[in-house]
Amino acid sequence: MKSGKTDLLISRAERLKIAKKNVIIFKPSIDDRWDKNFIVTRFNNKSFPATPVRDPEEMIQVVIEMLEKGNKIDEILIDEAQLFDSSIVGAIQILLELDIPVTYAGLATDFRGEPFGSMPTLLALSDSIKKPTAICEVCGEDEATRTQRLINGHPANYTDPIILIGDNQYEARCVKHHEVPGKPKPKI
Repeated sequence: MKSGKTDLLISRAERLKIAKKNVIIFKPSIDDRWDKNFIVTRFNNKSFPATPVRDPEEMIQVVIEMLEKGNKIDEILIDEAQLFDSSIVGAIQILLELDIPVTYAGLATDFRGEPFGSMPTLLALSDSIKKPTAICEVCGEDEATRTQRLINGHPANYTDPIILIGDNQYEARCVKHHEVPGKPKPKI
């Protein structure tokens, strides 16, 4: 959340293009915040073409069709990986078995501060991890690792839906300023 994850993906895609490599960027079709066919960074509205897909199965279908047409794919980039269901893990494993490197970006935790979907599994299986942080929008500290969902200016309740697309209701927060009313206390 506002940590530069998409910016890192765009930078990777641009470097691959300079190297004359064929790259495909996938994004979940439910992420319609900006342009449906581009990933866009908040920092400077930098964008790069992306293929929106409903689910990881559709992603694999697109790749297979391209390969069957004789197209070479040097790397696949996936934005907002946390928004895909658990089949994203198998899809990435299939892509790797096809000898196609995969780089993805996603939130490790949801607005409740808990592991987000398949991200824990993806992180455990990754060869390399970059974990950029944001700046807390309350105190200005440079280690905001939480996503604060706001509803009418107040922290969302623990029981609210996990996925809600849009930027206006989210802030980057440090652990100290992250609030989740109704969150059960940890058990020891």
